[in-house]
Amino acid sequence: MERTAALAMALAKVRLAVPGDEGALGSIDAIVSSVEAKALGTAKTLGLVLGLQSVTGTDLEEHRRANVPHMADAEFKRTMRRFFARPDVLVFGNETADEAKRRFLAGVGAAVSARPGKRLAVVSHGTVIALALAKANDVDPFTLWESLRLPEAIVVRQSDWRIIERLALEE
Repeated sequence: MERTAALAMALAKVRLAVPGDEGALGSIDAIVSSVEAKALGTAKTLGLVLGLQSVTGTDLEEHRRANVPHMADAEFKRTMRRFFARPDVLVFGNETADEAKRRFLAGVGAAVSARPGKRLAVVSHGTVIALALAKANDVDPFTLWESLRLPEAIVVRQSDWRIIERLALEE
């Protein structure tokens, strides 16, 4: 939580553009989180630092894989590489990469639609974030997923999902 609070302070200093007007600057207006425990804790800490209440959104959860037993790190990375390489195939878990991406994008879309004109912090999970950002930023989803740090904030342009800035604390 200390690292999340420090990251939130760094995020508070980011000058975010108002949706639709890349020249006008503002700050985060709302925090919407996955219902998963790690995301809820991160959103709560972010809200405390930024002076905002966090709420939960629908379909912002991680790739659905509750039925998967724990794997050793090397095996998990190999499985994740196959998962990202075959997005239309059920590699493991309860949904394909394409299904997880569609669900997550719908969840973000619903959060944005419910708060027109607001700048949102969406607190979610690495796999679905990598799936959502990879194509728009012309990066390999596995490489992006592997590069994510905890905690990390990725500032994106709402109009096209292009990454504006990545903020993470030094290890």
